[in-house]
Amino acid sequence: MYYLHLAKILDNVNDLLNSSKNILIIVSKPIDPDCIGTALSLSWLLNKKNKSVDIISFTKIPPEMTSFPGIDTVTYTKLKIPNFQSYNTIILVDGCDWTQFFGDELEKVLAAIDKKKIINLDHHMPGDILKAIPETCLNAMTSSTAQLFFELFIEPSKIKITPQIAEYLYLALLYDSGNFKYELYPGQYCFADKLIAAGADHAKAMDINYDKKEIDFMVWAVEHTEFLPEYKLSLLTINKELTLELQKLFGKNWSDFDKFYKETIERQIKGYNYGIILMDNMDGSIRVGWRTRNYGNTISIADLACRSGFKAGGHRNAGGGKFEGTIEDAREHLLREFKKALNKS
Repeated sequence: MYYLHLAKILDNVNDLLNSSKNILIIVSKPIDPDCIGTALSLSWLLNKKNKSVDIISFTKIPPEMTSFPGIDTVTYTKLKIPNFQSYNTIILVDGCDWTQFFGDELEKVLAAIDKKKIINLDHHMPGDILKAIPETCLNAMTSSTAQLFFELFIEPSKIKITPQIAEYLYLALLYDSGNFKYELYPGQYCFADKLIAAGADHAKAMDINYDKKEIDFMVWAVEHTEFLPEYKLSLLTINKELTLELQKLFGKNWSDFDKFYKETIERQIKGYNYGIILMDNMDGSIRVGWRTRNYGNTISIADLACRSGFKAGGHRNAGGGKFEGTIEDAREHLLREFKKALNKS
């Protein structure tokens, strides 16, 4: 079984949960159906075991997530640091690095928190949380954190999930599997089958509509995308000037509308196995996001980005990272490493 290496860690986590009465769940950034669906399901299970649970986010709920069922039970906390001392356990859901949870509050939070209280549930490439709390970090490469949670906690509990919980988990699975288009992980179809049997409505979950701003953003993005056949790469570079243009067109939260572009253009164009967005954060740092074709002998952009000077993570075929410097340097370093990697492959 693919969780055997986590047996001792799971024992540690269960010991901590069993001895806890008050529990805080913190969801990761970017907020998506996996972190929210898993957090809501985890809260439900812990309530069943007579635990008191709060769910918070240090990131504002994005517009596309406001219709997610149960989202109103997630509290957005801006600047105010919770009283961590009032909780016996703190669970970080669906993220591998501290910054995904605490962002700009990172130093304040870590100074106010006892790391021995922390549990991490995640399915991405391991990051700095695993290094800091290896004894209570449950990290495994699965389709979603929802699948990891279901198989390690719900199934062993023998507690029957409700159709609502099945819906939370199914939406999480669909999102992180790209409606079953992304890379395949052991057990994910069995997981889906169990959720449908428990009441998840596949047709309802697949009834996806896009905000018109997502369509408008895609039109803008396609017009600004470079297609580099020598690298099999589509590259969208959004510098300071273009960032300001996007803010005028779509507001300061314009990056909330890039999903349709990512799903339609990146790795979807014949002959272009890789899609990258480089974005100037306007604070001296550059953000990168990528998608890689799931089939064939493709290179790892995560590894390539790290060699280019980015702090990067996520999945092999989809992830992101941050670069300290100019967008010109970030682009140059990435393309240089791309060339090296392609010549070796």
